[in-house]
Amino acid sequence: HGGGAEATLEPLSEHLDAYGAHLAQNFGSGVQACYRGPRWYDTAETRELVREWIGFYKQYRTVLDSDIIHVRRADGRDLDCMLHVNPKGHPCGLAMVYNPCDHVASKTLELPLYYTGITDTAQIKEKDGPAASYRLDRTFHVEVPVEIPARACTWFVIDGH
Repeated sequence: HGGGAEATLEPLSEHLDAYGAHLAQNFGSGVQACYRGPRWYDTAETRELVREWIGFYKQYRTVLDSDIIHVRRADGRDLDCMLHVNPKGHPCGLAMVYNPCDHVASKTLELPLYYTGITDTAQIKEKDGPAASYRLDRTFHVEVPVEIPARACTWFVIDGH
């Protein structure tokens, strides 16, 4: 933006969508950032947004702090996906999927699960939803249907142990 009012998130409560996307990107990428400034939140609504993303990071810290596979290179034209993997952890995988577009994105996402340590069947759930069984193909991939609203993200928790 070149600076000025267009380049700031302050006041946070008036930019919840951008602030939420920033937190999702950082915590979803496993970034352990040192946030500086006078505050993390300015209203109860902003505080709840921060609390949700910190809770997400704490819940999945082991896998988020592990290796990352870039499933689809971020280009801003289609879904972007990175897969965190840790074959010794529970869960052993977490796929963060982002929709940077201004329309709903529906597609089948191919996830490479070789480095999760799963060899036969994966249990995959979107966020805290119910788990579904996916049989890995001969190249250790599964196909997962994804539908994400415009400018939103979701994640898939993967386990098989």
